[in-house]
Amino acid sequence: MVSWAIVQLTALKYTGDKEAELMEWTGTDKKWPHLQDVPVYSVGPATTRALKSVPQEPPLQIFGEHTGNGDALAKFILEHYGQWYKGRSTKPPLLFLVGEQRRDIIPRSLMDAELPSDQRIQVDEIVVYGTGVMESFSHDFAEILRATEDRPARWVVVFSPTGCDSMLRGLGLLDESTGKAKRDGREERNTFIATIGPTTRDYLRRTFDFEPDVCAEEPSPEGVKRGIVQLLERHR
Repeated sequence: MVSWAIVQLTALKYTGDKEAELMEWTGTDKKWPHLQDVPVYSVGPATTRALKSVPQEPPLQIFGEHTGNGDALAKFILEHYGQWYKGRSTKPPLLFLVGEQRRDIIPRSLMDAELPSDQRIQVDEIVVYGTGVMESFSHDFAEILRATEDRPARWVVVFSPTGCDSMLRGLGLLDESTGKAKRDGREERNTFIATIGPTTRDYLRRTFDFEPDVCAEEPSPEGVKRGIVQLLERHR
């Protein structure tokens, strides 16, 4: 049996029912008496708040909320993990709980072959959630676009790679013959696109050759707002 020393959570989608999941894995409804010895890494404030609400005694030790994205979190883990297990020649692996769509920046950074062997961290990934497109999305999206078409500016915020094709199609930006975003029609417009983070931004770039107007530096409503405000200030 593998003994993991780190649990890493980077999405609120999973943490919402974390306690029930832990009970299912262990086959018990008792508290985990040693879980406070395991560092839990969270990429942003929303996930951290959900983790803090888990009624675990002693409470979970959660780190990384300030990082805001996978690149910064990976750097933080490398330093923090080394200090947490300082003096141990063999360090336990990191359990990385992920969704179907994710970037590989964290496992790639932590297992980088160029790192000294005593700094590298083995990462074991487990997919714990997936996302899907609601059947009513195309209709609902079209209704919202019609209701807001006279506004001088409107923002579409994309929270997941799932459904990006439906979003672009609804905006008339998808070339059905190529599967890529149309190259014209974006100069004079009142609709702008923001993504919750780099995973969705990179998916739009890679899959559709589409560049969103804003990518939030922190995966939260506040992070999206800051990105939009910064863009507007640059174009005053």
